[in-house]
Amino acid sequence: MNSAAAGLALLLTLLPLGRSEATQRFLEEIVEQKHAVARDATLSIRNVDGSVRVYGGNVPEITIRAAKKAYTVERLRGIVVDVKATRTNVTIDTIFPPRKSTWSDRSGRVEYTIIVPETIKITSLNLVNGEVMLKDLRGGSATAHLVNGWLGGVNCFGDLNLSIVNGRLDVAYDWFEHHKFSAKASSVNGTLRAILPRHGAVALNAQTKTGRIVDTFGLDPGGVGDSGRVLETATGPQPESSIEMKTTGGNIRIEKSY
Repeated sequence: MNSAAAGLALLLTLLPLGRSEATQRFLEEIVEQKHAVARDATLSIRNVDGSVRVYGGNVPEITIRAAKKAYTVERLRGIVVDVKATRTNVTIDTIFPPRKSTWSDRSGRVEYTIIVPETIKITSLNLVNGEVMLKDLRGGSATAHLVNGWLGGVNCFGDLNLSIVNGRLDVAYDWFEHHKFSAKASSVNGTLRAILPRHGAVALNAQTKTGRIVDTFGLDPGGVGDSGRVLETATGPQPESSIEMKTTGGNIRIEKSY
């Protein structure tokens, strides 16, 4: 494991949050680390409030940039970005300090930007409130769960298992590559959306219990169930890859990327 190269910067800016908070100072601290890892290393991430954006690339290392944000110095310093890294496994845990009382400062969020080998295996990525994006992963796998907000898998040609409770979940592709992958997207109340290229073939299974399916892609209407809540079809002949979308109380949209 490489030693962590941590660079810290404290920036003061005005945050326009509303009349009662317009005069408060917003604090930001940047934490950066880089670790050499194997191409098939495993990664787990936990955050509470903020965002996690993971980008895959042809790189032999993991680069972590965490922007901690809070209203007070005490609160900011109490937020801990805990990274444990070996060549085969990396864990990133975000620890927020407990509130001392009902009236104590409850601000705080961490925004992650993480660059990883495109073949990495993300065994768990958990965020309570905010945004999650996975982009340009290939050949590996990723499991991610979000409670409230937006979750997106963009041009990921590995096995995805993505889930949300409330908000929106997008699985988007600008093109299809010629190797097998699968993407599973599920929600309780959130909207699911598949954005797919015009050319290429992928098997599609979409189901909603109480919502509706909107197909702007123009798929074979013969694959739609009588209730309008089940769609089993393919975007082309002989698909090798598959996308499965299931929601309890949300809607599903199928759209063209171009």
